[in-house]
Formats: sequence, C-alpha cells, structure tokens
Amino acid sequence: MAGWSRVLGAERLFAPGAVACLVLGAGACLDFNQHSAPPSEAFAAGGALAVGGGGRAGFGAAGFSTGAAVGGAAPVPACVAPEVTGKAVFAEQMVNGAQLARREFFSWTTDEQAAELHQDRVLFSRTERSGMGPGYAFQVIENFAQDQSAPERQDLATRLAELFAKARYAWSEPWATRMGWPGEDYGGNLIRIVLKADAWVVVIKGGDLTVLDVQNQPVSLARALANPARVGAIFYQKEGLEGGPFCGGGGSFSSGSNGYREFILGNLAMVEEWSLATQQIRERLSANIEQLGAFLVRVRSCPITSSAQQWNVSVVCNWDAPQATATTELFAYEQALAIPSDNYLAVPERIATMIETLQGDLFELDPLVVTPGSP
Repeated sequence: MAGWSRVLGAERLFAPGAVACLVLGAGACLDFNQHSAPPSEAFAAGGALAVGGGGRAGFGAAGFSTGAAVGGAAPVPACVAPEVTGKAVFAEQMVNGAQLARREFFSWTTDEQAAELHQDRVLFSRTERSGMGPGYAFQVIENFAQDQSAPERQDLATRLAELFAKARYAWSEPWATRMGWPGEDYGGNLIRIVLKADAWVVVIKGGDLTVLDVQNQPVSLARALANPARVGAIFYQKEGLEGGPFCGGGGSFSSGSNGYREFILGNLAMVEEWSLATQQIRERLSANIEQLGAFLVRVRSCPITSSAQQWNVSVVCNWDAPQATATTELFAYEQALAIPSDNYLAVPERIATMIETLQGDLFELDPLVVTPGSP
C-alpha cells in the first residue's frame, strides 16, 4: 500500500554509511556494520559513578573523558566539548520535571498495524506489545491499586488500569524511540497523536503517582479522582524500584542499568486527533534527520567514552537534574531521550545509523487524519 512504501527521494541518495562519511569528513569514515567494542576498558571497570554539578566521576563537566588513567590503564586522550553557540540542537526537545506534560506525541507501529489503522481506524487495539507483555508501568499501576495505605492513589490507579487497558507507547519526538533496545523493532510507520487541551497527564516515577495538566501545573489526586476520564496520558520512568538505575543518596549510581521512560496513551476520549502517513509527519521525520545530522557534526570530536551500561545509568540519574537549560549539546541530547540504550550511545556510528534508519522510514503520502467522535 502506498502509505507505507519507502521511497528513494533526495534523502536516500546515499549508500548505507555514506551519510556518516559525508558528515564526518574525508578519512573519518567508520565501518558502521561493526558493533563497537566497549570504548574504554578503563571506564568500563570504573565501578559506580558519582554525580556532581551535572558531571560524572572520571568525566569532565560536559560528560566526556578527562584523560585520567584508571587502574593503571593508559590515559584516554582528553577531549574538550565545544561550547554551545546559540541553542543546542535538542534544547527544545528536552523532557524534564519543568517540561513534562504535553499534547503532541508520536508512536511507531508495524506495517500490519498501519494497514489495520487505515482500514478500521481503531487507534487503541492492543493490550500489550507482541511478546513483551503490558510493560513495567502496568505492574507499578497494579501495585498502587493494591496498596491500601494510600486510598486516593489506590482508587486512581484502579481507574487507570481500566482506562488504559488498550494502549500505545509514545514520545514527543520520533527519533527518540525509533531505535529502541538492541533486538527490538517497534515498526517503521509513524502515528501522530494530539491530546485535547484540557487533558491531564499522570506521572509515575520515584515510587509515586502524581497528576499534571498540559501546562505542567499540578492537579490534586482528589480532583483527578472526581474526573479520571480527563487523564489523556501516563508518563512512566523506570528507576531502581523496578530494576532500573537507583540514584542513591550522596550522588552515587547503583543497581540496574536499563532505565527508560515513556508516555502511554490509551484514553480515546482525550484524543483530539490522530494521523498517519501525512505531509506533517513526513516533515517531522525530515526535521529529526536534519537535527541528528547537526548533532553529529557538533559532537563527533568528543564521543561518549563510557560503556553503554554506565551511560544508561548516568543519563537516567541526570533526568531530574535541577538545571533546565542546555549547557552542552550532549546534555540536551540526553534530556531529550526516552530510551538511553546502546543504540542511542552518543558516538558517531550510532548517530549515523539513526539517521539512515529514519531516512528509510520516509514514506509516500497516503494521509489518514481522524478526529475521534466525528463522522
């Protein structure tokens, strides 16, 4: 079907790997079919990292190698990250406590489900990701629903389980979830979903449940319970309590290293509009491709030097950093991420692979725009 055909337009004139070769410059091309080895054994063996002023132990203030030797290993050459001139590439896409709730989301889906959407126009039809179960967020919601020590939270969690029994996982920018975890593929078809202006967002993180409106103002649990149908999205951040990174006291990182965050959509009553294969979606994909290209140019000289495992912990533990402005390109990138997996490690070959994947997702127009409740 035309809506999901991949096209060879201007964005696909380059052979695999050519994008990165052009961006990195002559003589700097990498073999992007190779899975890179751990960047530095010295850092891989460094143990727990410490947070201080947004930096990392063994790293400079921008999060890059300081060149210090660890455990007798040869020093890693020092790298000085370029100063942010103007605005960081992903400054407008950062998701943190001050900019959490929102109305516009993007959700990736498979060819099969895209075909179903065109035919049936049923946005929420799955109770779980195929072969993955309903997800950790729903385990946490179920725990809240069983916890009688907090009656308001218990009642709201019970309602959430009902409202979001069928759901889609989403984020505010397409690029930040397309690559997922190694071995996973959510599909290459992009759905745009816009919530109503009076929607609320439930926030589940830090072992608690709170509610915000789309202006990021708090909503009391009592008020949310009085009208739970206004909840349009759930934000979930996997942390130490569910096997993700536990950012303990004293600024040290410990526990798991598979932290992530996501938005869950499932209440059709709070969806203003959803669409598939439109010019607007294609333009958003193209914009993401350009942004990743600009990011690659700016950070190619100072790639991440920690292992993917350590990087995941570092990113998750800095998502709630008090600073709200982007001091470095890397900080803005990390604050925009949903899934800080190995696929998103801030090294040139990963960024280049992202660019080429999104280029392959560009489609021929076959627009479907649905306003729920309208004929």
